Amino acid sequence: MARNIIIAIIIVAVICGLVYSWQSRQQLDYRDCLEETAFTVDGQAVQMKWLGFYVVYEEREVEKQAQIYHADNTADYWNLHVDGHFIRQDAKDTIMQMAIHDYIYYQKAQEEGMTLDASEQRSLENTISDFWMDLLDDQVDNLPVTDEYIVETMQRIALAEKYQAALAAKKDRSYTSYSWNGGYYKKWLAKQDVEINDKIWDRVSVGNITLKHDKVNYVNGQDEKDSDENENRKK
Repeated sequence: MARNIIIAIIIVAVICGLVYSWQSRQQLDYRDCLEETAFTVDGQAVQMKWLGFYVVYEEREVEKQAQIYHADNTADYWNLHVDGHFIRQDAKDTIMQMAIHDYIYYQKAQEEGMTLDASEQRSLENTISDFWMDLLDDQVDNLPVTDEYIVETMQRIALAEKYQAALAAKKDRSYTSYSWNGGYYKKWLAKQDVEINDKIWDRVSVGNITLKHDKVNYVNGQDEKDSDENENRKK
């Protein structure tokens, strides 16, 4: 009897382990986990929603390169393995690291009471306008967060950039050295208490959030006639 109970417990444990392993490999729809924790900074949880702007921005940038590489099937570019790195994974890492960088610097800007002056606000408004104009057609219809939230994020980024410029000037170093991939910033970040929620982020498929890869993603402003001609050529 005891032997049978032990065997049953082992079987149940194995089944639970297999189920957990299967679930952990299943992809998540980014829109379904906006309230989940994306990363923590000094124990402060930041939701996945914070990444919304960065998802839209980075998918647009990579997709533009993908159109150059293979306009008829941009998914080919996303799946490339170059110099030991997958394009898709690099894009995913870039999104997370940009988001962490801007969150930290925005918080520091807030602590120092920084605000945008009139000139900086006008520059931001132009940047916001250019951002919307430059989106790919599919992205306009598939934003993962609201328009308002994206604009709010861009306002926070502007403050983060202002803090970055002030920090670089204070340290007498280049502005880029404190960018998300800058040398001095990376050295500083390595000493900070920052943790990425890989259990969630690893299951999000970057490249398939605001984009569809069953057709070419045309840039806004292209004539409908041009799009039709391209579709006809593919046929």
